[in-house]
Amino acid sequence: MGTPRLILPSDLELAGQDSRLLARLCNSGRYFRVRRSVYAEATEWHALDEFSQYGLRAAAFTLATKDPPIFCLSTAALLWGLWICGTPEKLYVLTDQAGGGRSRGDIIRHFGRLDGGVVRCGPLLLTDKLTTTLGLITRLKFEQAVTVCDSSLHERRYPGPGNVFLPVDAAASEQDPVWNNDEPQGLPLLKSELLDAADSLPSKAAYNRAVAVVEFASGLSGSAGESISRVRMAQLGFAAPELQHCFTLRDGRDAFVDFWFARQRKAGEFDGRAKYLRQDWAGGKSIEQRIIEEKDREDQIRAQGVGFFRWTWPEMMDLRGFERLLRQAGIPQK
Repeated sequence: MGTPRLILPSDLELAGQDSRLLARLCNSGRYFRVRRSVYAEATEWHALDEFSQYGLRAAAFTLATKDPPIFCLSTAALLWGLWICGTPEKLYVLTDQAGGGRSRGDIIRHFGRLDGGVVRCGPLLLTDKLTTTLGLITRLKFEQAVTVCDSSLHERRYPGPGNVFLPVDAAASEQDPVWNNDEPQGLPLLKSELLDAADSLPSKAAYNRAVAVVEFASGLSGSAGESISRVRMAQLGFAAPELQHCFTLRDGRDAFVDFWFARQRKAGEFDGRAKYLRQDWAGGKSIEQRIIEEKDREDQIRAQGVGFFRWTWPEMMDLRGFERLLRQAGIPQK
């Protein structure tokens, strides 16, 4: 489904209609007020997922402001496809007022430069990937910061055009921004870029935090679940695994496992289910075909003297339960 058209009172006035009609249509349930003086068809709005609704709120805010806002932090991260947990409740925008400007309603303003580190995605302005990543890893809890940093270093695995990121002074692209990416967009960052940028942070504490996150991070992580799993393994004192270890299957193809514990010859995999549901995964094969091929892949790796164990989001989020799972798999703690 395409992005719903946003409707302003001026649209009705140009068509020779009374702009107050929008308020009456909203009261009747035919239209939905996305924000003050910006409306959308109610059926189209309610058909959107939460990420797309969030994106439409950002587009509505852009239409409703005199000067185009520059989105930052979690709002920009969603456009970059960085791995943040859940959908933010607020829209995050930059301001050049040292006091942070006025945050009101669903708008949170953060102080920052408006003359650099800004790109365009479709009709929206946002902070570039480096600025967005650095801003988040100094504000989030460690495991969430690592997740964001991992994704900023990660190369896209799935084909597709992705978002169109243009210089700030380029003409707006007609392509609608995509808000539900789980594949990072744009070129991957380098650790050296992040560490160099950390030198400009305003405090020693922020610098130390950024360095700790960047040094722990890895572009080999394949998902937010894998990133958080790795942080929790370290917190619990388990041996550090090798990421994306490669096995050769009988037909000569390469097969990678999420986590490899060489001494124990154990392969661990975070089972987020998403890979079975992606329409662009494995050439558009059915879910049944994907599951059968995944089992065949695992059987061929097991035949090489490898033990497998898997876990899900709920199992990983239960810290003590995750510890028991790893112990039962034979993974040693320091």
